Amino acid sequence: MAVFTTFSRPALERYIIMFGLGELATFEAIETGIENSNYFVTLESGDEFVLTITEHLGFEDVPFFNELFAQLTRSGLPVPDPARTLDGMTSTIFCGKPAWLFPKLPGGHPLMPDSGQCQTIGGALARLHAAAMSTRYKRGNPYDVEWAREALQTKGELLEKADSLMLETILAEYQELGQGSTDLPTGIIHGDLFRDNALFEGNILTGIIDFYHACEDFLVQDIAITINDWCMTAEGLTDRARMTALISGYESIRKLTNEESRTLSLFRRNAALRFTLTRLLSGDEGDHLKDPEEFLKIARSLYR
Repeated sequence: MAVFTTFSRPALERYIIMFGLGELATFEAIETGIENSNYFVTLESGDEFVLTITEHLGFEDVPFFNELFAQLTRSGLPVPDPARTLDGMTSTIFCGKPAWLFPKLPGGHPLMPDSGQCQTIGGALARLHAAAMSTRYKRGNPYDVEWAREALQTKGELLEKADSLMLETILAEYQELGQGSTDLPTGIIHGDLFRDNALFEGNILTGIIDFYHACEDFLVQDIAITINDWCMTAEGLTDRARMTALISGYESIRKLTNEESRTLSLFRRNAALRFTLTRLLSGDEGDHLKDPEEFLKIARSLYR
């Protein structure tokens, strides 16, 4: 179960009053994800919302996310617009933590995306990058080289020796890129645009959610993260048709630079490293909230 903050019904009823939206009918924990606590909230009117209680964000991060949500909503992307309290606030405090109440968007997560959906999500990612470019607030990358090195030192012993050495090599390769001069475009990235953070009705994109990994980074890193989830087989191999479609969708909005195309494989390896480590760090030892092996497979296939 990936819900870390629990509360009583009366506490939620008092919280809902702040929005003036009506009376609480039901609420239910969303038992997916590995970092925040999320609940479906239904009012007596039938209106449905998602309550997100963030577990690792500091209150100093709140202005960045408030501005990002506003920018993306204005851009026309299907991003949920946070509900406002009676005094006009979008961000709130619930159980002593930063929280947002979002309208529940229609659609479902694409379990087996086809090339059409991959092309659509690629175009949406490029639009997201463009829309976020003018944000005044910035947020550093919480998954930088120092974080990865510390995580490897902490959890590397849980891996087979060959896998541990592979991840160390991938990290060294990425660090070398960062130390050299590079013309790679940077900006605000989603950072976690997996299939379970997108909603579709058929081939129509109806929602992009869960922006709490958003930060300033290389734009190509976001493309790599997305490819590694949307364009893979069960064996951890790349489906070239789906990857071509995703990149085509992205380039219909913004062309990749030569440097981005050249380093895409490197960034895909780094993305596989990152999500292997975040999953190793989740849950209890031997009982991770999501399986690190999924991204170890991808790292191995890209490392060959």
